Amino acid sequence: MTETNIIEMTGVEKRFGTFTAVSDLSLSLREGEFFSLLGPSGCGKTTALRMIAGFQEPTDGRVTIDGQDMQGIAANKRPTNMVFQSYAIFPHLDVGDNVAYGLRNRGLKKAEIENRVSEALEMVELGGLQRRRANELSGGQRQRVALARALVMRPKVLLLDEPLSALDKKLREQMQFEMRRLQRNLGITFVMVTHDQYEAMTMSDRIGVMFDGKLVQVDSPETLYAKPCNREVASFIGEMNFLPAQVSARQENSLTVTTTCFENLKIETNPNVRQGYGDILVGIRPEQIEIAAKQPDGYDATFRGDVVNVAFYGENVHYHVRVEGLDRPVSASVPNYFHMVDFREGDSVWLGVQSASVIDLGENEPS
Repeated sequence: MTETNIIEMTGVEKRFGTFTAVSDLSLSLREGEFFSLLGPSGCGKTTALRMIAGFQEPTDGRVTIDGQDMQGIAANKRPTNMVFQSYAIFPHLDVGDNVAYGLRNRGLKKAEIENRVSEALEMVELGGLQRRRANELSGGQRQRVALARALVMRPKVLLLDEPLSALDKKLREQMQFEMRRLQRNLGITFVMVTHDQYEAMTMSDRIGVMFDGKLVQVDSPETLYAKPCNREVASFIGEMNFLPAQVSARQENSLTVTTTCFENLKIETNPNVRQGYGDILVGIRPEQIEIAAKQPDGYDATFRGDVVNVAFYGENVHYHVRVEGLDRPVSASVPNYFHMVDFREGDSVWLGVQSASVIDLGENEPS
């Protein structure tokens, strides 16, 4: 990834009648990065992708790719190619002919087409399958054919619209790593749309989170998880316990807060949230809460509760703990080291947290 921007979206809006699908979207994408647009269904992320691709024109604003204004430039004339959610593979063609389809429309010579098709299939580890019929392919192979058909055109930007959504969980996870490997080897810009937070975090250099047509935060996966800009992002990226907090002291880079669970705890100020002068909201990730039968040592804050629900997920155990004074149970997630569930519903437990695990989420606004 370089510091050179290959895509610039400036003040982009897309309206369909009175409905605004994308509002005032400004975004710079770097050459060679894997970027994901993440958000719930209907948030505008696919519309944004289609405006980059040229399948839809912005109502307002400007899209430039590699320094060129894309206004009025058709999709097939842009230095991009797109992999659709459905893959759009032609069932009556074999693998080689599917991959070669776009090249033939460009009038290239047969020898060059064959060389480029072989090269693209090798990239996606389908070498030697040129004559395999499309209806004889597995889901993962169909996805790779769609990738090869896009890559054979040698785009500067590859656009991916929910590319793994049709795959089962195990194959989906495998393809996440393979696509990331492919992107790094090729060094071209990938822009992916997904509603799957774990998929975006696994594959991306940076993620843009969208809600209701607006881009609300762009950051690395690590920063989005550790310093979300508001409650909405915090709850969409992973799980979070939310606690109203009173601020008793403000320093340059820290706050001293009191909640129902703990008093006068000094926490780090979050630079991504709006800082006000009233009460704030703080968050704690479930995996950063210790749960124990006895009061644990070495924690900045400890408090008691009663287990009301236990969920066994295999790799971890998720506990919901009712704490006096809170409207909702506190969630604590524990790695499953010994294939055991340590606590049951009704057990009285202690919970422990470190101050570094408590996230400042800014002014406490209604959820």
